[in-house]
Amino acid sequence: RHPDGGGSRVGVAAFSCASDMSLGSTAFAAKKGIAVDDSTMQWCASQIPEVWPNSDAPMTSIRLFKAWDATWEADQAAAWDNLAAYVTNAGAQVLIGTQITCDEAEDNQAWEWTKALVKKLHPDHVMGLGIGNELELLQYKGTDMVPESCLKKIWEEGYLWQQFQRMVSEFDDLGFDAVPVTSVFTGLGLSGSPFYEHAGKARVNSFLVNATKAYGDRFAFTWNFYPYFDPNYGLDAGTSDECTNALNHAACWGPECSVPVQMRMARAKMAELATQTNAAGGGKLWIGETGWSSDLAETLKTNLKPCTTWSSMDTFRNYYRDFLAWDLDIGGNQQAPDHVFWFTMRDSHNFGANEFFGLISECDEPKCKVISDGYEAADYTEFDGPAARSCGDAPLYNSWSRGEENCKNKCTLDPQCQYFGIWPHSHDGNYWCKLTATCETWAADSFQVSTYRRESSSITPAPTLVPTPAPTPVPTPAPTPTSPPVPAPTPAPTSTPTPAPTPAPTPAPTPA
Repeated sequence: RHPDGGGSRVGVAAFSCASDMSLGSTAFAAKKGIAVDDSTMQWCASQIPEVWPNSDAPMTSIRLFKAWDATWEADQAAAWDNLAAYVTNAGAQVLIGTQITCDEAEDNQAWEWTKALVKKLHPDHVMGLGIGNELELLQYKGTDMVPESCLKKIWEEGYLWQQFQRMVSEFDDLGFDAVPVTSVFTGLGLSGSPFYEHAGKARVNSFLVNATKAYGDRFAFTWNFYPYFDPNYGLDAGTSDECTNALNHAACWGPECSVPVQMRMARAKMAELATQTNAAGGGKLWIGETGWSSDLAETLKTNLKPCTTWSSMDTFRNYYRDFLAWDLDIGGNQQAPDHVFWFTMRDSHNFGANEFFGLISECDEPKCKVISDGYEAADYTEFDGPAARSCGDAPLYNSWSRGEENCKNKCTLDPQCQYFGIWPHSHDGNYWCKLTATCETWAADSFQVSTYRRESSSITPAPTLVPTPAPTPVPTPAPTPTSPPVPAPTPAPTSTPTPAPTPAPTPAPTPA
């Protein structure tokens, strides 16, 4: 972690991940964005890519699940400054979220942070305000985490709707009264007439009736769709580990593929609601999250878990490549979605379980996830040591790292860095790391330091375009286009706090 938290110094060069593989052009790039995981927001907000990974199109919209979290240890001001710098430099827009939970005090604190962050952004850079995320899934999280009294408060006693109205009113008072507002639901929300409505569990339909009547066209319908977690898919008949049929329907973007089918259904149900309520509005359709995991997500509990192809890098790469190329057509003569977000920027944790939806693996990683085997963003050679000395020239960075690889990555990310020195292991997986632009002098040290130099020829070559295979015939839509997938009891992926990449810096090692 850099001393200022939230990533590297504000004002550094624009970040983009490196790869030797191009996935081609990005269609309708202005209507596609990336959801920012909690690790990125907390620890490396300076490393939001301004170009789509493995493509050449500008990446100009992001979704934030929250402005801040009480459990985060990084420097809030630096993280927000880095985020604002990305937004300004990229001319980007932000769909910013705030939580609705069983704890009103925590919800109110989260909302205060959200208001403080949006004050740093011009209304032109705020795409929308999302209040609550996947609340209809709270019923599946168990009474230890979500007691029945919480569900009753949110849905039966009107807590969600009361908070929604209050927050929108305060949002408007800040000058954002022309900015769309939303609450995000999953495919389960499509189960109903027209939307999910079960007393004591979730009243999505009632909420959407209220929202469209109160806010009209300003209200956006936002859905998270994850074919990766769809429990309706099964293994190929007569096999114990193959899933070709499921992949042909789930891991694609044609009109009869999973996500477009659900979007088409959402459009139809939005129109049905408008007819029932005689309310204008509901015209905007946003996809808050969709993506694929590779490696296997620990949260995957469906029958497809034994199929290694389901969570393979080839499937991830192809699904992402086709997402970039997708022209937003959902078939059925239905209007295309207004905006779609890929989940997520970096791999994240979901209630402590590892998931791998990220386009980049972790903070300080210079490489995109989609690369050839053995690819390195930069090459280094041994320059000195291990010896009781380190480069004595002015440091670009002089603090903790998570090991030699992480220290090297920090150097690769800084175009000024030509040398990195790594100290022996100190504690809890932490190693002192020094980066310098030159190494013309030496400083004595009581520890054995290894120093490496970036090779002058280590210039990233132009990426190779990955060929698009011939299209695979899509089987009859599965499971059925008339009934939305019901999510498994495990929560759909959401961005949750992850451990800090490194602890807060402590004084540098001193000679014994």
